Amino acid sequence: MLLRTGLLYLLLLSSLAIRAQDFPYSLDARQDIALLAAGGGLSLTTHLLEDRMPGLTKGEVSMHRRHRVWFLDRRATYHESEVYRNISDDVLRGAMLLPGTLLISRAARKKGFVLATLLAETMLLTDGFTKASKILVRRSRPLTYNSAVGLESKMSNDARQSFVSGHTSNTAALSFFTAKVFHDLYPESPWRHVVWAGAAAIPLVTGYARYRAGKHFPSDIAAGYALGAVLGILIPQGHKDPLRAGWGTAVTENGVGIRYRW
Repeated sequence: MLLRTGLLYLLLLSSLAIRAQDFPYSLDARQDIALLAAGGGLSLTTHLLEDRMPGLTKGEVSMHRRHRVWFLDRRATYHESEVYRNISDDVLRGAMLLPGTLLISRAARKKGFVLATLLAETMLLTDGFTKASKILVRRSRPLTYNSAVGLESKMSNDARQSFVSGHTSNTAALSFFTAKVFHDLYPESPWRHVVWAGAAAIPLVTGYARYRAGKHFPSDIAAGYALGAVLGILIPQGHKDPLRAGWGTAVTENGVGIRYRW
């Protein structure tokens, strides 16, 4: 599914490259230095703190009871699968290629530094907020409730990093970032809805795989999805050229009208 979606992105961008709008984003030194510093600082700090976070003790593991898990999340405690874990890793790795498809646009290639800056801000902030939530919440993963899983896996510090789903948040950020930039580069494209649908579907696949792997509860996945999607959209939106965003006129074969561009 991911391969087909990636190929679709490539084909769409290839066919529309000659009709792309001028690059719609610009940088602001003060704003972007602040965002990069905040994202980089948060990401680095949380990774250092993550290494120092203790794992669960035998006593803590023995206190885990399925009936204490929220009923909408409880089913996840019955799952554990190495196959689905590998699938989630593969989908995330594949999603990392999606922003690269935007470089098929001549306008995007000419402004590659701007695009790279936006992507760096998006991913650093996504990683930082994801890791911060894991460190602060320290929620045990579903597999720690599963009697079929060995004690060693349950006692690692990774076993208490369930909230939020990092695979899902990062995949959502990459997917929605790509869709948002495509939307702004090709505002008149009839394929925008297809691209948005693909962007929405890819992190769902990742989230389902993490659920079946026993790594995350549905609530972890939903929170990670929301985090990545919001940052993937808001970072490009915050860099829109003010002369291109907002109300304006549109001339079509049916006459002159008013439109709002975001």
